[in-house]
Amino acid sequence: MQIPVFIINGFLESGKTTFIKETLASEDFNDGSRSLVIACEDGEEEYNEKEMTALNVTVEMVEDAEELTKDFFVEASNRCKAERVFVEFNGMWKLDEFIDSLPNFMEVVQIITLVNAETYDMYLSNMRQVMMDQYKLTEMVIFNRCTKDSDRAAYRRSVKAVNTRAQVYFESSDGSSNEVNEILPFDISKDEIEIADEDFGLWYMDAMDNPDKYDNKIIKTKAVVYKPKQYAKKGMFAPGRFAMTCCVEDVRFIGFRCVCDDVTGKQLEGYRDRDFIMLTARAKSEFCKEYKGQGIVLYAMDIESASKPEDDLVYFN
Repeated sequence: MQIPVFIINGFLESGKTTFIKETLASEDFNDGSRSLVIACEDGEEEYNEKEMTALNVTVEMVEDAEELTKDFFVEASNRCKAERVFVEFNGMWKLDEFIDSLPNFMEVVQIITLVNAETYDMYLSNMRQVMMDQYKLTEMVIFNRCTKDSDRAAYRRSVKAVNTRAQVYFESSDGSSNEVNEILPFDISKDEIEIADEDFGLWYMDAMDNPDKYDNKIIKTKAVVYKPKQYAKKGMFAPGRFAMTCCVEDVRFIGFRCVCDDVTGKQLEGYRDRDFIMLTARAKSEFCKEYKGQGIVLYAMDIESASKPEDDLVYFN
């Protein structure tokens, strides 16, 4: 039987202990099942032994990442006959290495990253790479302790720049949740939308999050040609741009599936990978395996040569 593992990631004082305690006491989890909590750091909030015993929870403290071996997980789970595992992960450790160290009978079912909005800007300025690494594998990011001055839109973009599929939520200091409405630099009410060079990153994130918003819209944008081998015989290519998600050393290609007809297919033949084009295409919201779900598929209407932008990288702010 597979034991489900829930990983709660984040820096010290991001609210991980409180989050786990509240989750274990909730109706969904307070069902008598035996839970193992692996706490990888010791913060201000603590696990009360009496409360944990009442919830059928065993807590194991870990001070060093090297302690997290397969043998440790086997022994810890056997001691309490764990039916599920919660991990209060140390945000400074390597999450991918931790996941690789789990035994075969344990399966990660959810990764949630908690962020203290009060200290986020400081961490982003001083430890940007570590912060971005936390987002890469997470399914959900919760910014807590938000105030009226918290730049929710910028926080959301910083997550989506690394992981477009991550869900992002915001909680105020009183625990109430609230959403953010992104102000876009282009008019989505028009039937034809022209994307400026500097706005490609914002459009990409919004289109991946809200594909239905762009369904049947005509999109005109400057893009880099990329012809994956698997597209070669299908009359398709992947127009996109190279984006800087964290620093100059962390650049990746972002793009969309684009389908050509006979005319645009002929036009595409004149271009090689990394050539810049001006693409006019109709967007359709479709299920696509490349996106692992619903996303924008472009249907090329015209492909023209285009000059390289002054800055050929795109950004997410």
